[in-house]
Amino acid sequence: MTGPVHGILRSMRDPDDASGKVPPDDAELVRRAQSGDRAAFDRLVERHAPRVWKVAWRIVRNRDDADDVAQEVFLTAFRTLSSFRGESRLSTWLHRIAVTRALNHQTRAAERMRRASDSLESERADGPDGIRPEVERAAGLASARQTPLHALETKELMRRLADCLQRLPAPWRAIVALRDAESLAYDEIASVLRIELGTVRSRLARARAALRECVEGRGA
Repeated sequence: MTGPVHGILRSMRDPDDASGKVPPDDAELVRRAQSGDRAAFDRLVERHAPRVWKVAWRIVRNRDDADDVAQEVFLTAFRTLSSFRGESRLSTWLHRIAVTRALNHQTRAAERMRRASDSLESERADGPDGIRPEVERAAGLASARQTPLHALETKELMRRLADCLQRLPAPWRAIVALRDAESLAYDEIASVLRIELGTVRSRLARARAALRECVEGRGA
């Protein structure tokens, strides 16, 4: 891929962080980018790429697919940035594109979903921001890690949680990702997904109930 989004997943730090300068805020970078400053757009990509990638991954559940979605998100953002009027936060706008692209990606490539059952070690490689927090909070479960036996039990629990999360309908996974992993407020999720606040609450409740039932062996 060429152009201003080339290599976005390799660059995750604002260049001003190392220099000690106060970095420009998103609004200033957007203004510069809309005026044709590609370096400003690159800065926006560097700043927002990690969270965009995580949102995509938590929906598509595959690293390569998440890479593809993230690339699509920033290509779309680059092409349509002129239409962004600051009526919402830039992060909200990008999350909206990420969710839409991730769901579309699954529709276009449903056969790839079999790869979402990759090993637990692969899924946990994301560290503390990986699968564990979102599925444990969503399923309402706590993990125990004090003994080797507990560690084995936790490993099996995480396998079941990963499988159960994968079985959720994609729109439910999107809400779980935005609420339990990204910690967005209900009204922010409604804005990102462009659905009613009540729909956010009901879908999240149903997703969490489905996860609990699945983990406990009472449902798919």
